Amino acid sequence: MAKRRPAETQQMLLDAALGEFAENGLAGARIDRIAAAAGISKPMLYVHFGDKEALFDAVLSREILAAAQDERFDADDLPGYAGRTYDLLTERPHLWRLMTWFHLERGQEVLLLPAGHSVLEVKHAAITAAQAEGRITADFTPDEIVRLVATIVQTWCMAPAARDSQEHEARRRAIQLAIARMLSPGKSPLQRGKIVDASR
Repeated sequence: MAKRRPAETQQMLLDAALGEFAENGLAGARIDRIAAAAGISKPMLYVHFGDKEALFDAVLSREILAAAQDERFDADDLPGYAGRTYDLLTERPHLWRLMTWFHLERGQEVLLLPAGHSVLEVKHAAITAAQAEGRITADFTPDEIVRLVATIVQTWCMAPAARDSQEHEARRRAIQLAIARMLSPGKSPLQRGKIVDASR
């Protein structure tokens, strides 16, 4: 039997840990099950990742960076980006579950992880540039826009799964329409600090 390279062993551990953490969270996950699924001993797992918390962070960070590639963030098409994110989270429910476990068990934001912070910086820079050129509304800060888009998308992830492709498409359209109306420049009745009567 060929000897595994360290990088290969780490990837097998991350793959094995993904399902275990998504299903059971950090507290409920069992290191012995992860090690067995990866085909290594428990002591060897600790050699590669130190402890269970570090392994959880590594799994979540890998999934965040992979999602960022597939989401293809575009500050000039936030509705399209939101639609892609909704598709991604419904296709990869483990990512949504990992993020939820992280928030529930740590009481922290995923964005505090180095991977999350690096992704956030890229989004903030793109939104800032788009706002400076009037391509999207300046009624919200870049951080508020990122969080509003994420919240709208994740609301549907908390609902029962779509029964069919038609319902899935309807949800995506609702997400995209809400974001388009909220973030289009010059169309929002909201101004920072007060509500403007849009009928006047």
